Amino acid sequence: MNALRGSVTLDTSAIIEYLMGTELGRIIKDFFETLKSEEKVHCSLYSISEMFYVLCRLKGVEQAVEKINAFLSSQVVEVNNTEEMALEAGKLKCERALSIGDCSCIATAKITGSRAVFAQREKELTNEMKRKPLDVGLLFLQRSSTELLS
Repeated sequence: MNALRGSVTLDTSAIIEYLMGTELGRIIKDFFETLKSEEKVHCSLYSISEMFYVLCRLKGVEQAVEKINAFLSSQVVEVNNTEEMALEAGKLKCERALSIGDCSCIATAKITGSRAVFAQREKELTNEMKRKPLDVGLLFLQRSSTELLS
């Protein structure tokens, strides 16, 4: 059974995998194609900036703009750009040794009552979870499924 069900917040890494058409990105693509009306997909505004610079470095400015515009115009993902998210992300960054991108994803997941989805386990995330559990469920994409970690 695929653990990628329900409402989720996608980290930049998961969105990049999807936009690049990788094997891990196929998990996200399959999720989008079978999305149920009660399931919501979120990302933080910060992820849009990260997506742009990663795609720009990999594919150039024009392709980055094209891919992001197509992604946003699909309206599958709701972009969280609230002050509440910014403050929650700042609080997480203050308390934990995580990137601001990871903090904005986790903050968005917390605010929206969803799970945060990352392309793979990151060392700093794993270390922080061992030190003190996060307030949200996390999913890490794997080749044949997803791994749920609370």
